[in-house]
Amino acid sequence: MISVSIPGWGDLDIEYLVIDFNGTCAFDGKLKEGVKEMLEKVSRYIKVFVITADSYDNVDNETNIIGFKVLKVKKENSGTEKAKIVKELGPEKVVAIGNGANDALMLREAALGICVFGGEGCANSLVKEADVFVTNILDAISIILHPERLVATLRD
Repeated sequence: MISVSIPGWGDLDIEYLVIDFNGTCAFDGKLKEGVKEMLEKVSRYIKVFVITADSYDNVDNETNIIGFKVLKVKKENSGTEKAKIVKELGPEKVVAIGNGANDALMLREAALGICVFGGEGCANSLVKEADVFVTNILDAISIILHPERLVATLRD
């Protein structure tokens, strides 16, 4: 578990990371450099779920990482399915990371939602649901590994 107390915002006790694959962890269907190592590191502390509609039909080839599970959702209604997974895990224990419109509902449900603006950009609807906005996935995962950084960003 990863815990942090944020003045004026509340306490976070994170047990799960739910993270989008395409556009967030991957660019054009290929895992971004350094992501595998960072996910392996964070999986020592919390359970990691990579969630995807598998647009490029290659997530299995790209995510041979020990310590996390890949969850595939249907392309139709993928946003609703992603949010349902967060609800089933217990939203108060989840940090969610994404970049697309179909990630907005899962960020809304999660205790902490992180929007990544990367090479594919990010959806405006997602920005509205995020608690934190970063420019790359490595920064997003680093925030989870060093939750005290959230105090400076989110404190009242």
